[in-house]
Amino acid sequence: MNTVRLKNLNVGDLHPCVFVAEIGGLFKNFDEVKRLIDSAVEIGIDAVKFQTLEAETITTKNNYFDLGVTGHVLQYDFFKKFEPAKDLQMQIMKYANDCGIIAFSAPSHIKDLELMEKMNVPIYKIGSDLACHIPLLKKVAEFQKPIILSTGMCTLQEVRESVDAILSSGNNQIILLHCVSDYPAKIEESNLNAITTMKKEFDLPIGYSDHTIGLSTSFAATVLGANIIEKHFKHPDNDKSADDIHALNPEEFKILIGSVRDFEKSRGTGEKNPSTSEKKYLRSNRVSIVSLVNIKKGNIITKDSIDIRRPGTGLQPKYFDQIIGKQARVDIEKETPITWDLLS
Repeated sequence: MNTVRLKNLNVGDLHPCVFVAEIGGLFKNFDEVKRLIDSAVEIGIDAVKFQTLEAETITTKNNYFDLGVTGHVLQYDFFKKFEPAKDLQMQIMKYANDCGIIAFSAPSHIKDLELMEKMNVPIYKIGSDLACHIPLLKKVAEFQKPIILSTGMCTLQEVRESVDAILSSGNNQIILLHCVSDYPAKIEESNLNAITTMKKEFDLPIGYSDHTIGLSTSFAATVLGANIIEKHFKHPDNDKSADDIHALNPEEFKILIGSVRDFEKSRGTGEKNPSTSEKKYLRSNRVSIVSLVNIKKGNIITKDSIDIRRPGTGLQPKYFDQIIGKQARVDIEKETPITWDLLS
């Protein structure tokens, strides 16, 4: 698999899962941004992602949302409330850099790229709504920066076409995110096996952009091989947001990260061998063939004179029938593990 580097982080099967906190729409001012970034740093989130958008260019004025988190509202009016000021976006980038956490954004229109280059974003996130916007993908690819492409609402063929468009511009720094573009998304529609499908199809890191409620689906995605998890992130002291229902608070996100890190430690190599800790118990906690009675030198080993018990320092049980009928080479005391050198 091709490994993609996001500043100081490697993304791929040989590296720890990368966690991205989606904070777009979950702040209204710089104080709220700082709370989110400070919390993200504290709990070990790797990156924060926001949105560069203008209501004027993202939608027509007669297009409606009909989502669970928004209700039936004009998209233009909704985005107008949440479009972040340009100077605030600059502040986000500076503050994140000062805090040592990766920050990047997602455009909503090809015109947004000018501002994003001024901000010197290190990574371009392409949302599912623009996943098939081939002209945008080719333009972004020209910057030769990593591209994280969400694939909600896409068929596999559409993903192929988008990947090919990026590759045709000479950029192979691509991370694909499986995604279900519903807010909140239903767990039963998560289709996490698509992560496996995409891993087989593309020689690229594959992640998951999670819009379900809670953290279980994100954790399950990592078990299926997700290399990156993007999840909405909220702070309890910030104003309420439409995305709150499927966003994790700091405590929940910390649990998610800890659970995944434990899973990564437990995953192992896949080779079936005793662990380092188990090896020291092979002698005391396994069974072997032992003498049930005192056996004199020259006596024949019978079924009634031996048994299978702990410790494991004698012959393995598979030799039980084989040693019956053999002679004792020396006197064998009761409850002695039987070894080949005691027999003739």
